Amino acid sequence: MSTTLNYSGELYRKSLHLLALLYPVGYMILGRSWALWILIPLSSTAIVLDILRAKNKSVHALFDRTFGFMMRPEERSFNPERPPINGASWVTASFTVLIIFFSGPIAIVSFVSFMIGDAMAAIVGRKIGKHRLGSGGSSWEGTLSFMISGLVVSHLLGSAMVPFAPFDFPSVSLIGAVLVAGSLEAAPLPMNDNIVAPVGGALFLLAMGAFL
Repeated sequence: MSTTLNYSGELYRKSLHLLALLYPVGYMILGRSWALWILIPLSSTAIVLDILRAKNKSVHALFDRTFGFMMRPEERSFNPERPPINGASWVTASFTVLIIFFSGPIAIVSFVSFMIGDAMAAIVGRKIGKHRLGSGGSSWEGTLSFMISGLVVSHLLGSAMVPFAPFDFPSVSLIGAVLVAGSLEAAPLPMNDNIVAPVGGALFLLAMGAFL
């Protein structure tokens, strides 16, 4: 098994992750209660399947044949003692956590800006990233792409300065939230960035809402 995910696999991976943008669309259509009824079982099932494939070789082989080409090496490992949770499961769990603990506007803006930013960071960083950012795997080029795309998306969704934006946040709050999320995404933290980064951005928006 390769020790890295190749670039085409990265593109497939991020394409799948971007399908998770249907979660906030569904939230806006169905409302919070229905979204929770759907996402809590979905998140739980995804994590249970990850645990099962880490403990059962037949299930592991099936998942690896089907999805292995777009999974990172650590996610493909057979490890009954420490089951690896794959990125798609973390993404689903992330939006579930956001809508449990935050308001709809904060959850949606934080999640969507992170997902777009994360995809751009991976695509650009893997392609042209030359300058490493600290001791982690992130690059300055990828992180800058995260910040720029995250700022654009967050303002299109939530800036009071954009007439058609569905939500209303001060620009300073959106800028700070994206900077927090981008920094957490780039940092070599022990917890998965799909959880830490959007929650960090959401906490910043919540805190700024209390002061502004």
